[in-house]
Amino acid sequence: MQKLDITLLCKVVDNYGDIGVVFRLAKRLCFFRKNGLNLRLVVDDLKAFNLLCPQIKTDKAIQNYNSWTIYDWNKDKECLEAFTENNPQIIIECFECGRPEWLEKLLFEIKIPRTTHIIMLDYLTAEDYAETFHCLKSLTRSAKVQKVNFMPGFTPKTGGLLLDAHCQDAKTIMEKSFNSDASNGFASKAVFFSYPRKNEQFSSIYNAFNRYCATEGIADFNIKLAKGAGFDSFISSFNEYKNNCNDLHISVTPLSFLSQEEWDALLNDTPLLFIRGEESLSRACLYGGPFVWHAYPQSEEYQLVKVQALLNRMKMHFSPEDYTVLEKCWISYNSTETEPKELENNLYDFLCSYKKLQKGFKEFSLELIENGDLAFHLLSFINKTCIME
Repeated sequence: MQKLDITLLCKVVDNYGDIGVVFRLAKRLCFFRKNGLNLRLVVDDLKAFNLLCPQIKTDKAIQNYNSWTIYDWNKDKECLEAFTENNPQIIIECFECGRPEWLEKLLFEIKIPRTTHIIMLDYLTAEDYAETFHCLKSLTRSAKVQKVNFMPGFTPKTGGLLLDAHCQDAKTIMEKSFNSDASNGFASKAVFFSYPRKNEQFSSIYNAFNRYCATEGIADFNIKLAKGAGFDSFISSFNEYKNNCNDLHISVTPLSFLSQEEWDALLNDTPLLFIRGEESLSRACLYGGPFVWHAYPQSEEYQLVKVQALLNRMKMHFSPEDYTVLEKCWISYNSTETEPKELENNLYDFLCSYKKLQKGFKEFSLELIENGDLAFHLLSFINKTCIME
């Protein structure tokens, strides 16, 4: 088999979601291609990469890891020399990150002899445009540089999601029962990973959990709090709430920063997830348990468009009654204008519907697994349109 050359470009823009997806993509590409792959990662923030993968050195212009070559995006001289000597064949430009100046120079000024294919791997969305943009070609400044869009997504007309060992077995998803609590219709622990929000909204969340615990007879609901923006405000607001609460049923366990493997295992083994962003969203969708998604807040509440688009994709898997509970919870959880009592009530209803909602979340997960793996679809596209084996 001819060795395929792929270069992944990554800028760490918002916390660790970008590099998280790129790290996962690299692993999945190697899983499918095995030894027939020359994989290069160009990353602008090696410290962020190191947190997800401690073996990555933060002070190396060029380093080897797991049969990959890792380049520091900012080391112009070293990178230009290396890529001039070994010209890139396939470049995957992740999440509109652009290209470093040294690579632009190589592609459009030095003009390497062979055609280079650039694949623009876009952000994950359930919006209809994902199907329209998928595999759509785009122009560049040179006929020797071919560019095309590639959309991850939730339908067979997109590239799908990146699977992993925790979620690729459909039988495991169907038989999944997180713990004895879940089989009795409730959960007594959750992972919480949120963007910053107003203190009164945090209080609404705590009130909803406290009411839920009283209803289900849960003495202590443990919330495992993940590191990220909003972490400190969550802790301070909870401590304030705890001091003013006469009958507290919830506790919070702050987590240290976890590697990607540790994070995946935690999400897979936790019966209830409150997650944010797109990388953790994809994991929650695939792991088959109930979750609440906090989309990245945008101007004019555009995040609600994204939330509603995903809800629409999930709707067929829930009864009308259960879908109403799910929709009200997600929309109020994501709106910055939601009244505190409305948020509390909608979240409380979601928690109390935990058992009824499980079937719909599992079915949605199985549908996504059936769509196949993003890395596999990406390699198939490359083999079909970019190279001749």
